[in-house]
Amino acid sequence: MDTRSSFSSICMLWISVCVGLHSGELVSGYLGSTAVLPCKLKSVGPETHIRWSTESEIVFERKGVNSYQADGYKDRVDVPEEELRKGNLSLVLRNLQLTDKNVYNCSYKVRVYKRDTRVIPEFREISSVSLSVSEKPPEKKSDEVSSPTGDAGITRPHPLISITALISCFLVLLF
Repeated sequence: MDTRSSFSSICMLWISVCVGLHSGELVSGYLGSTAVLPCKLKSVGPETHIRWSTESEIVFERKGVNSYQADGYKDRVDVPEEELRKGNLSLVLRNLQLTDKNVYNCSYKVRVYKRDTRVIPEFREISSVSLSVSEKPPEKKSDEVSSPTGDAGITRPHPLISITALISCFLVLLF
């Protein structure tokens, strides 16, 4: 292995550790709240077929106006059709349960053309979102100052960490 490729490998490892590419998005919420698991696609057609799944099951699927919800998620999950038309494939998960803690994968169906001119539809993953659910903190007394609570939030690495990782990799590659 030459020096340049070893530096490249080290840089990619550094970036993945700093930016968190190995874990995707992180979303957390409280029991009973609503979480929005983010996913975007640049262009969508009227019959775009999308799927949200975990390692063990398909949670939600939508193709046009038709949709499917897994039994444990009935009447709690949706990718609104009007948002889908805009390229927003984010999964809205209402009334969070402790059992909802999982890694969710967002994918869409594409047509893959093979050399023998066959067209094979397959799902391609767009993003991965790790959801954590915890019980609500104890209620504060009315005379205490309270901070907003409720719906889920997204945790991302600080932009300076990402920029520092990228700059350090470029500097290593230059020298």
